Amino acid sequence: MIPRTPHAVLVRFLLCAAPVLAVGCEKSPLLAPTGSTITLTTATSALPVNGSATIVAQVLEAGGTTPHSGTAVIFTTSLGTIEPADARTDTTGRATVTFRAGSSSGIAIISAASGGATTANGSSSSSSTPATGTATTTTSDRNVRIAVGAAAVGRVTISSNPAVLPTGGGVATVTANVLDLNGNALSSAPVTFTTTAGTLAGAVVSTDAAGAASVNLTTFQQATVTATVGVSASTGGTGTTGNATQTGSSNTQANITISLTNSPTLAITVPTTPPSAGLPATYSFKVTAASASGGGTGTGTGTTTPGTVAIKELVVNWGDGVNQNLGAVSGDQAISHTYARPDSYLITATATDVAGGAARVSTTVSVIQAPPPTINISYSPVPAKVNTQTIITVQITTPQGLSVVNSIIDFGDGTSAGLGGGSSSSQPHIYTDARTFTVTVRVTDTSGQTTVGFTSVSVGQ
Repeated sequence: MIPRTPHAVLVRFLLCAAPVLAVGCEKSPLLAPTGSTITLTTATSALPVNGSATIVAQVLEAGGTTPHSGTAVIFTTSLGTIEPADARTDTTGRATVTFRAGSSSGIAIISAASGGATTANGSSSSSSTPATGTATTTTSDRNVRIAVGAAAVGRVTISSNPAVLPTGGGVATVTANVLDLNGNALSSAPVTFTTTAGTLAGAVVSTDAAGAASVNLTTFQQATVTATVGVSASTGGTGTTGNATQTGSSNTQANITISLTNSPTLAITVPTTPPSAGLPATYSFKVTAASASGGGTGTGTGTTTPGTVAIKELVVNWGDGVNQNLGAVSGDQAISHTYARPDSYLITATATDVAGGAARVSTTVSVIQAPPPTINISYSPVPAKVNTQTIITVQITTPQGLSVVNSIIDFGDGTSAGLGGGSSSSQPHIYTDARTFTVTVRVTDTSGQTTVGFTSVSVGQ
């Protein structure tokens, strides 16, 4: 090695100027002078398998100046590959290469060397504990370490959809979300799933680009599913969701308990007084959610807190061709319904919770004919006179909840008139014969029934 001094530079120039030695000088790589240092940097400390990262080697001479542009730097790695393995510095003394992780998990130790400078040079320091006199020696280097694949796992969380299955069991989708040491989603990490009960659709699933790996669990009893990535056993975190709280014991393992529930309960109460056709009546539905425990997300071995399973919907078939979805009903709910005709109807209600549990209850209600309206007919003068105007007054009184749709008056002499939907009317009429006429009023109400009222009108000379 020729030291980098003005004289050494001149000698190198003269030697390389000789035609015979020119070829040999071009083949000899330019290396960092004695006393130089190399510092490696990279933007990440964790990668998925088959991931890549840019590695930068900064070369500085003993005085802190940059070496000649084109100084050769040799890179090595304990895992994966470096492209190119032999790189040249730029004008700032930096040599840039790409680290490719490959398909194996582990810790990649990346080093660089040029001449006598290397990142593998370690420094040692010693210390002792006064109480015991035990000596401890610590060695460090300037190599770059990148965790790859399973070795890069920083935290695992787990969730289930649903977290609670109905009493008869069913299928739940269990998802493990894997983060790397920097808190980013870790893709292509193999996750091993195990369960204490039921059957898993797969044993090992690799995480996707979002760091998620999912598997279906089919079970007919309570089951605890464990997701494991890598071999680390450092302390993890905690997580809560739904009805469960789970405390982590490992940053590479998480588990969740999928519970079974009892079904919700449901009761229907019909009015104590039989409802009338055409009139609204109130019906009571009482929904009690099923109790449940388990479920949730988190890491590590968990504890559970009991709760209830939320009601998804309450659907009522009124038995008259009308179906009504009352939505997420909980507790007592009063619902009004109107039957158009008197009859006996079967009311069927079905309450379904978010876990798929359901309660189905039916009851019968007898609907009676609505009370008819009261029709009062009067006239003046009394008695009426031939060829003189007679005022006929009609007063209609309907039960509460009903109203008049239409009414028609028949004067009894072959003529009639429409009274519309009003509750009272005064109709002028002239009779041309002296005799007694039967006046009839026909009323149709909102219940669909027709009621007839009549009176006699005596007409004299």
